[in-house]
Amino acid sequence: MNGSTEGALPGAADPELNRLRWRCRRGLRELDVLLERYLRDRWPTAGAGRREAFRALLELPDPELAALCLRRSVTPVAELADLIAEITESPAGELSAAAPVYNGDFGCTDRPKREP
Repeated sequence: MNGSTEGALPGAADPELNRLRWRCRRGLRELDVLLERYLRDRWPTAGAGRREAFRALLELPDPELAALCLRRSVTPVAELADLIAEITESPAGELSAAAPVYNGDFGCTDRPKREP
């Protein structure tokens, strides 16, 4: 290792952040990318309510979490619905489920964009 922290998540020594990072690893690449990007980009500035909703989201079984984050189903829980919208429909597109998930290293291409 070269000691570089490039690409490291903020607070890498924080035990709670490490547990959350581990919980973001779901075995489905699309979910992993969406959840880890949220944790990296949005968690540091998230309020207490949003953080609690994220923790609750991570407690869902994988099939249910995948269905919600990949827009195959919706949740009646407003806090989770708002969080899922934030994770999957970022204004800048950096967290969007419609944005490219892979950078080409895996031989994958951009997902087709959904029509509104």
